[in-house]
Amino acid sequence: MFADTEFSGKHMILDIKEIKNKEFLIDFSKMMELLDQICDTHQFTVLQKVSHKFEPAGYTLLYLLSESHISIHTFPERDYIAFDIYTCRQYSSNRVYDEIHAYLVDILGAKYESPRIIDRVF
Repeated sequence: MFADTEFSGKHMILDIKEIKNKEFLIDFSKMMELLDQICDTHQFTVLQKVSHKFEPAGYTLLYLLSESHISIHTFPERDYIAFDIYTCRQYSSNRVYDEIHAYLVDILGAKYESPRIIDRVF
């Protein structure tokens, strides 16, 4: 349709299921430490952090990055986290996102689910 499309980054969507380390489902400060580690490791620039706790449990976290964003929505009653990261960096492969995915599954003690990684274009 558009012959002049241009790569605008990668977007990974994860359904993280059967989480064994349940403290991450209810304590957003633990998850913030985990996200801070990911941002430090991959040199993402955090512009702002926003969080909201739900009653009786669960939270949403949003990291606004100069490269784009990371968002997390927890569902403690289902041992589930919806994880989303989009960056506008020009990665030649999915390696960085595969590393983030493997790190999350390991730390959370979660069931391995294949990530959906989308190449975004203008």
